[in-house]
Amino acid sequence: MKYRTIFRLPALALLLAGCGTDLTETACDPGDPGSGGGAVACRFSIDNDGEADAPPETRTAYGPLRNGGYPIYWRNGDRVEIICPQTTPQRAAVTVSVSGATESEADLGNTGMAWGSDERYNFYAFYPAAAVRANSGSIILTAVPSVQTCNNGECNMQLAYMAACSEGVERGAEVPFAFRPLMTTVTIQTGFSEAVEVQKLVLSSDDPVAGAFTYDVATGVCTTDPDKTSRVLAVHLTTGAVPYIRLDAGSKIIVTAFMLPQDIRGLTLSAVTTEGKTYEYTTAATLRAGHRYTFTVGDMPTQAQRIGGDYSDWMAGVPDNAYLSQVSIPGSHDACTIFGSHYEYTGGKPGERFHFKWLQNVVFGYMNITKMIKAQELSLEDQLAAGVRMFDVRPSASGSSVQDLPIQHGIAPLGDPSLGGYVPGGTDRQELSPFMLSQVLERFVRFLEAHPGETVLVHLKYENTSGTGKTGWDRSVVSLIRSHCEGRIADFHPRMTLADARGKILFVIREDYKSSSDGQYLGAYLNWTHDKVVFDTTLSGNGVGQAPIRVNDLYNIKNGSSDGKTKYAAIEECIDYTYNTTDVTRWCMNYVSCYDTAHCSVSGISIFGAVGDYDYCANLYNRYTADRLNRYDFRGNVGIVLMDFAGASHATMTYGQTWSEMEVYGDDLVRAVIGNNNKWPIRCNE
Repeated sequence: MKYRTIFRLPALALLLAGCGTDLTETACDPGDPGSGGGAVACRFSIDNDGEADAPPETRTAYGPLRNGGYPIYWRNGDRVEIICPQTTPQRAAVTVSVSGATESEADLGNTGMAWGSDERYNFYAFYPAAAVRANSGSIILTAVPSVQTCNNGECNMQLAYMAACSEGVERGAEVPFAFRPLMTTVTIQTGFSEAVEVQKLVLSSDDPVAGAFTYDVATGVCTTDPDKTSRVLAVHLTTGAVPYIRLDAGSKIIVTAFMLPQDIRGLTLSAVTTEGKTYEYTTAATLRAGHRYTFTVGDMPTQAQRIGGDYSDWMAGVPDNAYLSQVSIPGSHDACTIFGSHYEYTGGKPGERFHFKWLQNVVFGYMNITKMIKAQELSLEDQLAAGVRMFDVRPSASGSSVQDLPIQHGIAPLGDPSLGGYVPGGTDRQELSPFMLSQVLERFVRFLEAHPGETVLVHLKYENTSGTGKTGWDRSVVSLIRSHCEGRIADFHPRMTLADARGKILFVIREDYKSSSDGQYLGAYLNWTHDKVVFDTTLSGNGVGQAPIRVNDLYNIKNGSSDGKTKYAAIEECIDYTYNTTDVTRWCMNYVSCYDTAHCSVSGISIFGAVGDYDYCANLYNRYTADRLNRYDFRGNVGIVLMDFAGASHATMTYGQTWSEMEVYGDDLVRAVIGNNNKWPIRCNE
C-alpha cells in the first residue's frame, strides 16, 4: 500500500546581535517569525542602540529592517532535498508550499516517493536542494563557494545551508523536520570615516573557510577536502551593475558571509578598495560551526591593524582554490627594458637620455635609440608593487658552457640601474651594470619571501638572433633556476590552483630545454609555434597532459594592423577565447604590446628590426584594453595581459634632443586586470 507522505518544516529563527568591537556570538533561539507565512523564519538582529544618530548611509545584507531585525522566511518555490534510503525513489527535491506563519508544508504525493516494506524509516533533509551534489545515505556532498556576492545590500541566502534529520519514522506517519543551521556565519559590520569605493571584503584564516565538504546530517559531522577548500573567502560588493559600493565618509557596510560548518580559529577581515588599498583587522577568537557572529570594526581607517597602499598583496584576496587559468593576471612585456641601454647623461627636459653600448662607434657613434628598445618605465620592484605578476624576461647566451645570462631586448643588452654603477644627474656617459638572470630571479624570490600569498609567473625566451649558444642557454637556465629558486618552483598542471603556486614562481619557458634538465620541465613548456600572429598552442608539464593556450603575438604592425588583422582585433580574439569559457584548462597570453613602423621616430634604421615607438602604441592599446575591462558588464576571465609600461601612467622617452612624456595608461590597465577578478565568480576547484 502506498501512502501520501507529508513533510512538515517547522519554523526556525536565528538571532544575531551586532554590538561590540570585535566578534559577538549569539546562540540559536526560537523567535517570532512575523508575517509573511514562512515555515522557517530566520531573524538576524542588529544592535540598534543609538540608531537615531546612525550615519546617513548604511549598507546591509538583509532588509527591510523590521522591529529591530532582518527577517528571513521560507518562500514559495524554495527547494529542499529529501533523502530516505528505504523509500522509492530514495531522493526527491521538494518545492516548499507556504501555508502559515509558523511552518511550511511540502506535499510529496506527486514525486513518486513511496513507502517500502520496512516498518521504520530514516529521513534526511538539506536546504537548498540545488547545493546537494551527491549523497550516500545521510552524508551530503556539497560546497560553499569561496567567492560570494552581495548586491544592493542583499546577500545570497541560498548559502544559508540548513539540515534536518528524522529517524525511526513509522511507515505512513507524518515526517517531522526541525531544521538547524549548519554554516559558520559572520555578519561584517564596518564603518569608514573617509569616502571610499569598496570592491570586496575578504575573510581569511589559517583554517579552511570555504570550498567543498561532506556533511553527515545524522551526526552533524563536516569533512573537508584539502584540495578543494580555501583559506580565503571573497565577498564581492556590487550596486546594481556597478562592481563596487561607494560610501560617503561616516558610512558603514553590513554584509553577511557563510563559511564552512566547522570551527575556525582566528579570522582576518580585509576591505579592498577600487584603488587597491587594503585595510586589515584580525580577531583571534574561535568561531564555532552552526553559530552566527558579528564582526564589528567601527572605523576601518583608524582601527585597521594593517593598511596596504598598493597592489603588493592583491593575490592574497583571491581564493586558494581558484584555478590559476581563471585568474586575470597583469604582465610586463620585456620587463627589464626600463632604461634600454648601458649609458646615461643629463641635459634637456628633464634631460635624461639613454644610450646603447652596442652602437658605440658603430656607424652612428653614440646614437640614442631609446624608442627602439625601451618598453618599461618602472623597475621590477615597482612593477611588483603595482600588481604585475607575469614577467617577460629574455636572457641571451653565446656559448655552450653554464654561465650567468645577460638580459637583452633583441640584440641590445639591457642595463640594470638598481645595481648602481652610475650617478643620477651626472653629465658624463656612464656604464650601467647589465641585467643578469641570476639577479632577476633573486629579486623575485625576495618579493615572494616578503609576500607569501602571491605568485610570480616568469616567461623566458632565448634572445639571440645569431642562433648560437642554444645549448648553453638551456643548461644555464636550468642551473640558474635550480640554484636560485630552490623550493620556490611551481609544478605546472592544466588545472592547477592558486594554492599550488602561492609563494612560488611558475616558469613558462618557450624553449624545449628538457634534455638539459634530466628530462623534466621546470614549470610549463610553452610550445611556441608561430611568430607575429595570434595562434593556438599548448602548455606542458611533467606527465600531467597538455593545456590549450592562445597567444596574441601580433607585435609588428603598420598603421595598426598586420596581414589585414588590426591590433584591436587580435586583443579581442584572445579575450573571446577565455571570457566565460567553462574549460578551466584553457590559458591565454594576450600581448597588448606592439610597435608600429608607421609611427617610428627613429627613421631610416629599419635594419635593426624593432623600429616603432612603444609609447605611441601603449597610448592606444593599453587605453583600449583598460576601457574594455572596466566596463560594468565585463565580468569574466581575461587571462594574462602583457603590456608595455606596466604600472606606469607616462613613458619618459628621448630621441636626439627631443624629450617626451606620453600618457601610456599602464597603471590603468594593471588596475583593470586586477579589478576584473573582483567582478565575477572566479571558477574554483570546489
